[in-house]
Amino acid sequence: MKTFCNRFLFSFCCVFFEFGISAEEVNSTVQIVRTSTAETVSISDILKESSKYNVIVLGEEHDNQDLHRFYESLFKEISDLEPTSLSLEMLEQDGQNIVNEFLKGTITESHFLSSTSHWKSFKTDYLPLVLIAKEKKCNVIAANPPRRYVNLISRKGLAAYREFSDSAIAYLPPAYSLEKYLTEDYKQRLTALFASGHGVSHGPINQYLVLGQATWDQGMAESISREFYKSGKKVVHLNGRFHSDRKGGVVHRLREMGLSVLVISGFAKDREESKDFVKIADFVILTNVR
Repeated sequence: MKTFCNRFLFSFCCVFFEFGISAEEVNSTVQIVRTSTAETVSISDILKESSKYNVIVLGEEHDNQDLHRFYESLFKEISDLEPTSLSLEMLEQDGQNIVNEFLKGTITESHFLSSTSHWKSFKTDYLPLVLIAKEKKCNVIAANPPRRYVNLISRKGLAAYREFSDSAIAYLPPAYSLEKYLTEDYKQRLTALFASGHGVSHGPINQYLVLGQATWDQGMAESISREFYKSGKKVVHLNGRFHSDRKGGVVHRLREMGLSVLVISGFAKDREESKDFVKIADFVILTNVR
């Protein structure tokens, strides 16, 4: 979820691309744990598993630079092995044509960045992934529904759909799907999160905040599903880890759509208890304490 973490500018990506830092050097900054066995493994073990799945979901803490660099390396390795599309929470669906124009070389990088709605740290944290995809001729999916529409749902609930134009509806998941695929466990975790200071803790507004989160999740799941069935390619999707940890959010919705999903979650070593890793994801990527 975008509001969980502060995001900082970081210039290391320039070094990464200019001087060709190897995957081995990037991977040395993290520890990879296969949660089903609690063993430390290598990136090659993730690659062996990834070949079995339609979708690889990468969960992150948005200000974790070691994790950004590792996911760049992982995406490059996966896309070296088989046709792959990249899906990003950090881009909104109504900017898809602009993304496509950049990938085709129709517009420049600066025009791409100035013409899309994206996060402040996009150039340093996520553009490197897009540049890898561009170089390898991978599709890049602007996965998120436009924030302005999700905001209205967060304030008015499903009644917001009565106010949307036909063009707005095209960027939103069906209204019925928001609650249909909302698990009780995920709803409870969201409610606890909002009650702890990320929202209000009582009345219908809290319920509407949950629906807003469900809109993000279902919107991303719909984007991923469309790309998979249209292109036939594996989709690597990156989002904040609350959207995908513990089989909730995007992951549950994709599986309800019939897609097989490998879940990876990354965070600093002091962030979670090791006994909980198996509940969180199939692999966890541990970075140095920040």
